[in-house]
Amino acid sequence: MSKTKQDEEIKILKSENKRLKKVLKVAKTWMEREVKANVIKIAKNKLKRLTTETKNNFFGNNVEDIISQKISDFFWEIMLLNIPSSVVDNIISAEINYFHLRENPVSDWLSVISSYHKALDILVEQNITKWFRKFCKKKWYDVLRKNDLIEKSLNSVVNKWFILSIWRLYHLIKLIKKQDEEYYDYAKAFEKYLDKYIYLKDILLSDGFYKKLWTLVGSDILWGKRHRWKIDFTETRKAREWIIWDFKNKDCLIYKLIETQNIDL
Repeated sequence: MSKTKQDEEIKILKSENKRLKKVLKVAKTWMEREVKANVIKIAKNKLKRLTTETKNNFFGNNVEDIISQKISDFFWEIMLLNIPSSVVDNIISAEINYFHLRENPVSDWLSVISSYHKALDILVEQNITKWFRKFCKKKWYDVLRKNDLIEKSLNSVVNKWFILSIWRLYHLIKLIKKQDEEYYDYAKAFEKYLDKYIYLKDILLSDGFYKKLWTLVGSDILWGKRHRWKIDFTETRKAREWIIWDFKNKDCLIYKLIETQNIDL
């Protein structure tokens, strides 16, 4: 290739790169506005029963700007891949509650954990479970053959459209990753499903994801403590780290679960 042609191609590439940067800048600006509008809408709805002072503190401290900026900056690269709006709304709700409860630390922190729990469940359903159901139907894995707790749960997930809880997902990953217990048809089907979609397998079976999931499940904050309404600030702060890392570290459960949507199913 002649130098003139090379120079011409480089010039075209630079021009295209410049154009794409402008497009992305516009898209990011639009997305930030959308997120901020959602933050304000959800905040007003949550704060309308609270005192005037609480409302003034929220909007006076520009918390809506802080939350929307954090979310936009953290998820920017993958936001355009259509994260379910319900996930974004639950993250916003969790952060609004987190701010409010820090102003009133004697309150129970259930609302923060509950919103993050919903976001996790939606992502598991959207990016993992619904495709696993299709896989099972194609491969005939739709009959319960063993009286086993995991098998019963997965049978309900596949045939009755139950959700695959974070707790069940953890135990499935543990079975497959550790290979130290016997498992049966549905669990083996999940293993084959992951073998088919290596990108998904690499995320779910990675040591980092598994360790955070193990820590979150082991804390009992999503089950026993939540149902007993016994969650304090320290526990909430730790759970928030594992789930979203204060929007500072993308090696967290929510970001990794969102990344699983990149698989070509």
